[in-house]
Amino acid sequence: MVTVNFQLKDFERLAGKKFSKEQLEDAVLFAKSELESFDEKTCEVAVEISDTNRPDLWSIEGIARSIRPFYGGKQLENPKMKASGLQVKIEKSVKEARPFTVCGVIKDIQVDEPLLISLIQMQEKICNTFGRKRKEAAIGIYDFDKVHGNIKYYGAEPRKTKFIPLEFNNEMDLDEILELHPKGIEFRNLLKGAKLYPIFEDSEGHILSMPPIINSNYSGKVEPGKRNLFVEVSGFNIETISTALKVLMLAFLERGGTLETVKVTDANGKAFITPAFDREKIILEIEFLNKIAGMEFTPRQALELLEKMHYAGKVVGKKLHLETPIFRSDILHQIDIVEDVLMAFGYNKIQPESLDFFTQGSELKETKNIDRVREACVGLGLQEILTFTMTSKEKQESKMLLKEEQFAELENYLSINYQIFRKALLPEVLDFLAKNKTVELPHAVFEAGKTIELHSGSETGVLEKQKICIALSGSSGLNFNNAKSQLQALSKMLGFEFSLQECKRPFLIDGRSAEIIIGKKAVGLIGEVSPQVLQNFGIENPVAMLEVEI
Repeated sequence: MVTVNFQLKDFERLAGKKFSKEQLEDAVLFAKSELESFDEKTCEVAVEISDTNRPDLWSIEGIARSIRPFYGGKQLENPKMKASGLQVKIEKSVKEARPFTVCGVIKDIQVDEPLLISLIQMQEKICNTFGRKRKEAAIGIYDFDKVHGNIKYYGAEPRKTKFIPLEFNNEMDLDEILELHPKGIEFRNLLKGAKLYPIFEDSEGHILSMPPIINSNYSGKVEPGKRNLFVEVSGFNIETISTALKVLMLAFLERGGTLETVKVTDANGKAFITPAFDREKIILEIEFLNKIAGMEFTPRQALELLEKMHYAGKVVGKKLHLETPIFRSDILHQIDIVEDVLMAFGYNKIQPESLDFFTQGSELKETKNIDRVREACVGLGLQEILTFTMTSKEKQESKMLLKEEQFAELENYLSINYQIFRKALLPEVLDFLAKNKTVELPHAVFEAGKTIELHSGSETGVLEKQKICIALSGSSGLNFNNAKSQLQALSKMLGFEFSLQECKRPFLIDGRSAEIIIGKKAVGLIGEVSPQVLQNFGIENPVAMLEVEI
């Protein structure tokens, strides 16, 4: 959850309306938020936003923008932007450390105390939460009048490149900044292993910053007064950093600034313009809306509600042809729009219906089966672990020596660490063993959980499977027979028969791996994990495993 703090007077100026505590309590519901605290004396307000997919709400400007149409204000339109004339060139030397950046310019913005407080808070929320503590997105804001000519974004040699970092008086080389500057010490792990460090530099040789660490003291210090600003966001995924840039630029727009675009040329010579406030097109079927919502909205009613949520669109028969708000990147399906309709309608206005019949709940048969398996594993002296269903391709594919695997993948993932749904439990269990390799051996762990595979024949396009994975790690004497003993014990405790059929898998040792056959169906694998895979995960001891469908 994200908490945004602000002064009521500043919020009222942005929202265009005065609020009592009770009124504000109702108003923030339109921004998927709750009033956490309201100090009557100081007029300090804290609002809690539970939606981690809405970075546009993580600021006073974003909350005010969301509620304004419900109190007579206009919806946000596409900002009219002219070209700033500034060009930013990304050089190939920065590819290893931090390959992408997107940029924008703000003209004639009044930098006052409320804006500075909001900026500091917004940078912290976006970089630490959405940007995964600057790993996926790091933000730099500069005095544009101190930027001379065009900018190059390149990889610099740590000991040969020097500048004065923010809040320091002495020039330091890049390694010294990582060793001595508080921000360098805090975030130096993000540049670990890089031979060249990323640098923004203007055409006169003035260094603007070393992302994702620190700005220069010369141009990276924004002083109060009427200012022109340059903003950049760097990272590894264009979609992620573009979203962060849009959130920042729109906050400046809310404060009265004029937005201008920047021409960015990537390392391959491809040029593009940032920021780009594009609207995605999507269709909402009124029948689907009313079925899910349990309501009877007409197309016109639904459209009017969505316009208050900053959508644009028109009625076409029993459908709405919509364009999503320019600041949203979380709308992927009709169900997301249904939520917005109900939010705009007001959850408090929805009348509850009485139940027409009584039902008594009970555990699913599947749940009972899983619990039986878990209890059996605990009875064998195994320790249960729990890992995430979302994971990375690196763990599920490259570290496992697999190639060109097909995964159920998020279209707009925010982090490469949570990019796909796992197809197997073993890579996640190996990652767990690697993180606990300093713990006294032997290790004997299991996980019971879901895996997800693409399947064209299913209604959803994916196939969910419940699996159990057991992994044993210990001395050099550990082998295939240890895993087989666990499987035999499970078969006796749970009452099933199995056979083994030798097989080859890249991540298992040839001659020490087999498919597990129950009936005539292959339902799992058993074997010793390949030394190369163990090395990829950083595991120093042999591992025997089995993974089987429940």
